Amino acid sequence: MKKRLPWIWVLVGLAAVVGLFLIPGGHSQTLQVAQEFEIKPIIKLPAIGPVDLSVTKPVIYLWLATAVLVAVAIVIARILKAQPGRVQALLELLYSLARDGIVRTTMTSGADTWFPFVGAAFFFILVSNILGLVPLPFGEHHQLSFYAATGNLNVTITLALFTFVFTHYAGIHKKGAIGYFKGWAIPSAPPVLRQLIFFMHIISEIFRLVSLSVRLFANMLAGHAILAVFFAMALVFQSYLIAGVLQVGSVALYLFEIFIAFIQAFIFAILSAVYIGGALEEEH
Repeated sequence: MKKRLPWIWVLVGLAAVVGLFLIPGGHSQTLQVAQEFEIKPIIKLPAIGPVDLSVTKPVIYLWLATAVLVAVAIVIARILKAQPGRVQALLELLYSLARDGIVRTTMTSGADTWFPFVGAAFFFILVSNILGLVPLPFGEHHQLSFYAATGNLNVTITLALFTFVFTHYAGIHKKGAIGYFKGWAIPSAPPVLRQLIFFMHIISEIFRLVSLSVRLFANMLAGHAILAVFFAMALVFQSYLIAGVLQVGSVALYLFEIFIAFIQAFIFAILSAVYIGGALEEEH
């Protein structure tokens, strides 16, 4: 009798699976995934010439990320202890990662000067990415939805522009404009080759800006789009079994997106440190 019990449970499990597959799952619903990423005014404001001042979803998420960072900074400043608790220890770990693991390991000079920018970029992007995994009522018809400000190309281009400007400012400030731009070509090379190297360096600087912004944008947008597709498919299929499988997949993908949120903030910060450090040390 005891030997038959495992087989009985297997049969019960198979019967449950077949039942979930055959039982109708209610009315099929549709979800327009593309509409979740459309930028529409949430708070309509008048325009000044070609500039629309209306508050959109990315703007609200940027405000939320800023508010979270300010609130955390104020709270931590008030509860600092010699023997840190779990929250303080976690934040100190992230701070050490940004300062020692990102800035000081990639920049041989100017690390303390440029840590405030690189650290701020790391924490701002990390908080923005994490907020994108919190369901908030800013979806279509004010439904709960996932959205990250870093999934908007305008936001990531602006962040990349800060790195781009600070990179060249650091190089010019240390070496002077002439010395900095002369370093883009090899002085001992023939004139024609020197001009070609200088032109290629200009192209590489432009591609740095493009890659830095598009990498963050594409990774965050793709993850949220796949999450939206999984949820949409669960609504479309009229089967509890298929819906359950899709929801399990959504949970696994959600956990993976938490990892991606951290990795993308880390990559943006470390590349910013590399670019600024290279401008300070670049010698040919």
